[in-house]
Amino acid sequence: MEMGPPIAAVVKKTPLTSKAIIHQRFGSQACYKVEEVPVSTQNGCPGLAFQQTGPCLFRCCLQLPDFSVVSETFKRKKDAEQSAAEMALEKLGINSTRSNAIVQDPWEA
Repeated sequence: MEMGPPIAAVVKKTPLTSKAIIHQRFGSQACYKVEEVPVSTQNGCPGLAFQQTGPCLFRCCLQLPDFSVVSETFKRKKDAEQSAAEMALEKLGINSTRSNAIVQDPWEA
């Protein structure tokens, strides 16, 4: 059997998330602390002796060696962590959507 020309391998390039870029630059020096922010709901029943609580929101504090940032509140922990990482990158002057922040497929290396 004769072999034809080699088939070109499909190269996958995955952009790094903001949290991955922080991990790449700071490693274990980056410390994420997520806290729950309780949200009370007003149901309009004045006779209730206790307040009902709604779903918790999450806020993340990212501590880096030189500074720390605090995210807004989010419904998911991951979103709060990602937001804190994005804020830290902005403070560092790093564009998280830059083209050279791409993970290359190991077959390509």
